[in-house]
Amino acid sequence: MPTLTLIYVTYNSAATIRAALDSALALHLPPNLSMRVVVVDNASQDGTPALITAYYPQVQVLVNPKNVGFAAANNLAMQRFPAAYFGLVNADVRLAEAWAEALSAAFESDPQLGVAGSKIFFGESGILQHAGAGVRPNGLTYHIGTGERDEGQHDQPRAVDYVMGAAFMVRGDLAAALGYLHTGYFMYFEETELCAQARRLGYAVRYVPTAVAYHDERHSLSGKPSLKYLWRYHRSRYLFAARNLDPRTFCAAEQAWLRGSARDVRYRALLHTARLSQVRLWLRHRWLLTLRA
Repeated sequence: MPTLTLIYVTYNSAATIRAALDSALALHLPPNLSMRVVVVDNASQDGTPALITAYYPQVQVLVNPKNVGFAAANNLAMQRFPAAYFGLVNADVRLAEAWAEALSAAFESDPQLGVAGSKIFFGESGILQHAGAGVRPNGLTYHIGTGERDEGQHDQPRAVDYVMGAAFMVRGDLAAALGYLHTGYFMYFEETELCAQARRLGYAVRYVPTAVAYHDERHSLSGKPSLKYLWRYHRSRYLFAARNLDPRTFCAAEQAWLRGSARDVRYRALLHTARLSQVRLWLRHRWLLTLRA
């Protein structure tokens, strides 16, 4: 019987993880799919592992002694619990009951589908956060449909550059072949890289609108437009660019963006420090230091 390993990475997630796990355990599964739920805790200080153990004895809990980041924590679960499919879900996401059915059906109907993602709402607002996503030539990412009220305008499956890491599924053998998530990303762009690498191998990446998820970002860094978020986002963007994008195309697009939309002096300083913070990266990719507006 094909298996689904559903993985949650927690870090001080006591306020949200019970709603997330309640929705996971209420998922409707097709008859040919079995599921295990795994939580990997990144050294929470709020009692998250104990809470899960007390209320969810059927959930496997792995505890890291320190915060190793999103990629490394998910990799631990994928390597420990191999499966036909891996579902990676944020600890502040509630899944609709048909989520696993919809995504597993998409995989079963298309052997070349490698990664499949969800229609994601901002909480219970009815406002879309994600209906698939794209990557611009300089690595800037965008979410299709974000901020729109859902009126069925994004109810058709579509091929996309990548799907949001808050709730997606990947074939187990593909994840293993790619070496799972790249651990150079501590936060952000892990799923973007996974999707880019999958497409490079000839697999499809698809948005599946019948797989619905509700994302409460009040407890995540990306829900706040802070300098800390921007620094980590752009630091990961430069790593993604170096690993996946053509240098000439990237530099031309980045310089055009700097001249047009990123003129603020403080923002430019943040971008510069994000590049300089990865010494080993720019020593191998000196073109990252040549950017001029």
